[in-house]
Amino acid sequence: MSIRDAIRLFGPAWIVMIADVDAASVLTGVADGQIYGYKLIWLLIVLIIPLFIVQDAAGRVGAVNNGEGLGKLIRMKFSTQFALLAAIPMFVIDIFTYIVEYTGIAIGSLILGIPIYVSLPMFFLLHLTIIATKKHAHAEKILLGISFILVLSFIVQAGLRGIVPGQQVFYFSPSRSFLFFLAANIGAVVMPFMIFYQASATAYKYSDVDSPVTVKVKWSSYETLLGAIVSEVLMVAIELATTGISSSVDPLNYRQMAQALSIISGNLSPYIFGIGLISAGFLALIVESLGSAWGTLESLGKYDPSDERTHRNLIWLYLMESIPAIIAVILFNENFDTIVNFVLTLMSISPIIVLLPAVFIGILVGDKKLMREFAYSKKRMIIYWISIALIGISGIISIIY
Repeated sequence: MSIRDAIRLFGPAWIVMIADVDAASVLTGVADGQIYGYKLIWLLIVLIIPLFIVQDAAGRVGAVNNGEGLGKLIRMKFSTQFALLAAIPMFVIDIFTYIVEYTGIAIGSLILGIPIYVSLPMFFLLHLTIIATKKHAHAEKILLGISFILVLSFIVQAGLRGIVPGQQVFYFSPSRSFLFFLAANIGAVVMPFMIFYQASATAYKYSDVDSPVTVKVKWSSYETLLGAIVSEVLMVAIELATTGISSSVDPLNYRQMAQALSIISGNLSPYIFGIGLISAGFLALIVESLGSAWGTLESLGKYDPSDERTHRNLIWLYLMESIPAIIAVILFNENFDTIVNFVLTLMSISPIIVLLPAVFIGILVGDKKLMREFAYSKKRMIIYWISIALIGISGIISIIY
């Protein structure tokens, strides 16, 4: 594989993996750092494995089936009803996910001194402009830029904090609270939009690249592995950066967070954290909206990048999801606890919802007629189904607890 191939194919897996570190993940990472310090770093490293396995399958399906998005493949292989069964629950849960992403943008903006009635409309319009871009390649360049800002922000943030000596690096407890925390972290490692986005974005991007399918499949795996590692390293960086902050500090209170970060990492620290949080929320918003819209329109047989109606439909779907989220965040203003806790409770079913597209991906990636010589072997299929089962069980535990 040449460097030229890597440059031309780079994008889909990296973007979706970095988007996995969304505003909800950042806030969860802060809570992890406050409560457990370095004790959960081992878990984040282990989560690289299921994250890579599930997303690698999605990327492979897209790499082999150039130009065929996941929703379309499910519709062609099974039926429109099954395709919608996988896509619509994701679309609905993404409406609530938007609330957390916009809350993250609001908190980050307030830390930077920007009122939410300025920041939220600004990012809403910027988001609208990006998804309305007729060539995904142009939008992808913007997404890559945001992803690099996100990565740099939290790495710098961890560097400013430095290593806290004497920290315990492994911890496990059979207590109810710890098992819930454990299940929540496992369940959040793969979100429904990630599977749809990676499969479809890979298919659309790779259709414009004339490299052999073998090269495309290999690169998709390499990029997915790189993205999975960096994604979880970012979560580790967030825990490192917030270790030492009192558990009494509310991550949803921008004044408390800014003051706490200043104390442990210096006066520059809150601003870097704010930029990182905004980048996390904004990148996830775009990836979620594209994954959700692609999945829905592909399932209905109404996605055609060359058709003007497709772009209008993308915008309408985005408006349906995002306007209620913005209104909710503005109405609650700085009292974000109530709405975010309510939304996160609803989002605890995400690991169950992710099983729907994950099951279809598992069937597709093992289909030798569709995937030819690139179909998963029996051994890889066993590993895949074990990973999916682990995510599903974690979701059930989260709901029960």
